[in-house]
Amino acid sequence: MDKYNDDIEENEKQQKLLKEKIDSVNDEIDVLNSYMTALELQINTNERNIAKKQEEIDKGIEDFKQRLRAMYIAGSDSYTTMLLESDSFYDILMRLELIKRVAHHDDTMIDNLTKLKTEYEDMQKDLDKQKTEYDAQYTQYTQQKEMLSQLYRSSTKTQQELKAKQKKLKEQNEAYEAERESFEGSLSGILKSSGSGGTARDNEVSATMALADVKLDELHKSISERLEKGEKLGEYEADYYFAWPVPGSYSVSSGVGARWGSYHSGLDIPAAHGTPIHASCSGKVIRINTTCTHDYGKESSCGCGGGYGNYVIIDHGNEFITLYGHLSEVDVEVGDEIKKGDVIGKMGSTGFSTGDHLHIEIRYQGYILNPAFYLDVTQS
Repeated sequence: MDKYNDDIEENEKQQKLLKEKIDSVNDEIDVLNSYMTALELQINTNERNIAKKQEEIDKGIEDFKQRLRAMYIAGSDSYTTMLLESDSFYDILMRLELIKRVAHHDDTMIDNLTKLKTEYEDMQKDLDKQKTEYDAQYTQYTQQKEMLSQLYRSSTKTQQELKAKQKKLKEQNEAYEAERESFEGSLSGILKSSGSGGTARDNEVSATMALADVKLDELHKSISERLEKGEKLGEYEADYYFAWPVPGSYSVSSGVGARWGSYHSGLDIPAAHGTPIHASCSGKVIRINTTCTHDYGKESSCGCGGGYGNYVIIDHGNEFITLYGHLSEVDVEVGDEIKKGDVIGKMGSTGFSTGDHLHIEIRYQGYILNPAFYLDVTQS
């Protein structure tokens, strides 16, 4: 009996150690997931900035080509010719000043092109470094996921605990999905979803992003052409570049994708309770909710606002909208016209939220996009 009791005690110690290891690996997976999402933000912001820098270089090269063409057509007079053709000493001085200024302009053009090229190369190096880091983190993430699976397989008891946990999560998520579908249906098609399960939803997001990218390229080109003609955007007109909504707080606790047996449809940005939330892009407020009083962390949905709690939805035109959820306070009304950067509310933990954070979604035609590919952390 003593030996049997010793075996039981030893087994319980092993189970405790195993559970601690499982919790530790789960925590590391969560940290890796958040860090990878932050890297995605940096990578995509850098890619956008590199594209803009390339446009500057292309324009600079084109301008310099035009300058070279003009020099070739006009020919280049020597100082002797300039002196002989001058009518007076004053005329000589004026011509010398003109030549000096043209030469300075040419030097400036070349210096600017050289500077742009150096900036471009530095940005490309940073981008390559970030991509290498992302690949390394993804490898570690995959290894930790496999380790977690091995830990669960190593004990009958942990397998049973996992099955019980999965069953509970499934029941909670089925209730939450039903609540979310009902909520989406109540918003008259503003929010849409046709996928079910992680892979189907991932495919839906990828397809929507492909369509959105084409539309955004079209909009950016159209706006750029208008600005080049001297036009100005309307005070509340969207430029379709999405700014970071929580200036000063750049950590990410969760991104788009399968999470805890459900599908997370936005980006979670944690910060202190009451932190101002800013509009990511100009537009018009089309929906708000201010009825949730459950402003605290919770492990299940309180049923308010379809899980979003207190929220704001802004329509930016051309079928793009942004949604800001879990707010403690909403500072706008339906119908308000909003400029990029305007404060629309305060951070909280209303709805289905485990703690203070902003849940932001960017949607096209009602379907979700991955905000990590569209939010610019350099804009705030």
